Amino acid sequence: MTALWLAVLALLLATLLCLIPPLLRRAPAAEPAADANLRAFYLAQREQLRRDLKDGSLSASARARAEEELQRDLLQDLELRRPRAAPWAGQRAGLAAACLLSVLIPVAAVLLYGQLGNPRAAAGAAAIPVEPHAGAPDGSGDDMALAINALAQRLRAEPDDADGWYMLARSYETLGRYTDAVAAYQQVLRLVPGQAAVLADLADALLSANQGAPDAASIAAVAQALAAQPDQPKALALAGMMALRRGDAAEAQAYWERLQARLPPDSEAARQIQSNIAQARAMAAGSPPARASAAPAARISGRARIADALRGQVQPTDTVFILARPQDGPRMPLAILRMQAADLPRDFVLDDSNAMSPDAPLSGAGKLRVEIRVSRSGTAAARPGDLGGALSGIGLPAEGLDLVADTVVR
Repeated sequence: MTALWLAVLALLLATLLCLIPPLLRRAPAAEPAADANLRAFYLAQREQLRRDLKDGSLSASARARAEEELQRDLLQDLELRRPRAAPWAGQRAGLAAACLLSVLIPVAAVLLYGQLGNPRAAAGAAAIPVEPHAGAPDGSGDDMALAINALAQRLRAEPDDADGWYMLARSYETLGRYTDAVAAYQQVLRLVPGQAAVLADLADALLSANQGAPDAASIAAVAQALAAQPDQPKALALAGMMALRRGDAAEAQAYWERLQARLPPDSEAARQIQSNIAQARAMAAGSPPARASAAPAARISGRARIADALRGQVQPTDTVFILARPQDGPRMPLAILRMQAADLPRDFVLDDSNAMSPDAPLSGAGKLRVEIRVSRSGTAAARPGDLGGALSGIGLPAEGLDLVADTVVR
């Protein structure tokens, strides 16, 4: 910010230096050497007249007339070359113009910037420093963090941009900053209240921030979404999961069947919902879930580690979370594993034994997003300064994953 204003000041000073000195400069005096040259020229002409008279080529009367004309021309030329002091009124006018420009140019620049520029964005840039991102070596994480910070700064200056707030919320979710995503979704709803899709996204972010446990705010958001649009897909999926968590398998089945009717039959989402419906039916009938026997195959394994470049930012007692969540649909974790940073690098396994809820096992999922989070606060929700990493599009079973914490949460 200081560099910006220094550059502006330098440009203003350069402009004034170009405009003001000519106004204060006095007219140059005639050079003595030029006057001497003029006199020498006329003396040479007189000498030539004298020689013409002596040679008889010029009469005395003609010489007298020629000398008279020569003297008159000399006096006229000397008068034209005589230095004249600039009138005081002209000097005062130049001084006044210089003073006026010294004031008007900076004032006009400030007023023009206030009208056409974005002073609040400049203030926001000073208040929210953009730190270099210690992300992936190829710089893609760096570019993403800078873009998200730039978007957040712009929205501070233009808080009525609903599309911008929605984009910021989705970006925060990508980074695992669910608390920030909740705040951004709330800004969207402030501008466009009652949007069913945004209410469902808000509920999903609230659940993710609360490690998958429904609370009053997430339950209310789902209820409002379904009231506004009874067949909203994400709201139906979340409502079914919430119902299953509280033990109401019949209600969960009803929500998921409504959702299934809206999905393409051959899609991955339809197959996942079909699996959820089977589990809900089994629970309602009082029998174990139909896919419980398939649990040994529903496992994810690999090796978790911290990028060498970020090792120095980690304390041995920092908490490490390894979790799996659906690639599409609700982002609540299905399975989670907890350890300490001192344990890394370490092999890991996620299966139904790590499920957040027995009613939502890993074996019932389709494509997954597997994440690692190194947390100083001890919570799985991302906070600035935490380390993270993710692998997307993971199917079941999956083995030999290289899960690396290689980005810094901003």
